[in-house]
Amino acid sequence: MAMDSTTLAIAGATFASGAALGMAFTMSKVLDVASRQQVVVASAPAPEAASGKRARGSDEPVVPAEIDSLRPGFTMEEARAQADKGQAVAMKRNPKDVLEALQRGNVRFWTGSATRPEKSAFERRALIGKQFPATAILSCSDSRVPTEIVFDQGLGDMFVVRCAGNAVTETTCGSLQYAVNHLKVKVLMVMGHEGCGAVKAAGLPEEALRGEPKELCKCLMDLKDGLDFERLKCVEDTRAHDREAVISNVKQQVWRLTEDEGIMKKVDAKELIIIGAFYEISSGIVDFFFEVSSSESLPDRGVDSIFDFKKGMERQASGVEQPIKRRRQA
Repeated sequence: MAMDSTTLAIAGATFASGAALGMAFTMSKVLDVASRQQVVVASAPAPEAASGKRARGSDEPVVPAEIDSLRPGFTMEEARAQADKGQAVAMKRNPKDVLEALQRGNVRFWTGSATRPEKSAFERRALIGKQFPATAILSCSDSRVPTEIVFDQGLGDMFVVRCAGNAVTETTCGSLQYAVNHLKVKVLMVMGHEGCGAVKAAGLPEEALRGEPKELCKCLMDLKDGLDFERLKCVEDTRAHDREAVISNVKQQVWRLTEDEGIMKKVDAKELIIIGAFYEISSGIVDFFFEVSSSESLPDRGVDSIFDFKKGMERQASGVEQPIKRRRQA
């Protein structure tokens, strides 16, 4: 049956619209592929820094005659050169610079302006052969405390050790010793957090803890040894009580780290700062306190207090001093 002119017009318009949509979809896919190719090209090393080979009699790298942009990539030699360069830059930073970078990263996190630093394929490749984190941190295993995210750090930036109650044990201490002595980190941090279930459980009567599995019981009993119950019984507000319990535990764990001769040699040489921290889950803010450094005066900027472990005295930023009792035995 023959179509009238109106039907033909509608059919033609429908076909044209479908063709246009198909063409638009095809073009979008092409542009997407092209865009991704550009990202890959950008992630490859620049021509002037791409080669790790050096000219005879010169320290300058040889610039390749050409780079095939249609097949972007990099060699392991180039990746190793990138890692060496990154390590050299990291080693030049002093502990205060690293601490300030952590403070800025946390501000970016809780203000909603985190950069979420991601590594390119080339940078990830460069990390295969070596790592050079600036910070080692002992934090809680709690799923609400994603350490790198809290400080807006990326791959290779932090050496993280996590266990319930951020406790210094033989295993966690050994990991931190490795970070200090072999990776040459500049900041060693112990971070507790708001609403820590392990610390709350450690505050329960001993009889209640004896009903837990053997390993968990030992973990909680060790944390109990570090809590200052004399001080805690004076705090009536529930939230303030929990915060003081966590902070009390953090201070005891920091004190435990000061008993390590190798770690303290780094502190005395101004190569390392040890610091306590408290992460408030509800706000995203990290408070820094209980700094152990070569300084004998006041804590660094942004840190609430400094700790003289030889005298067992904590000095506030205001200059006020108070004694700290050592509860955990070495």
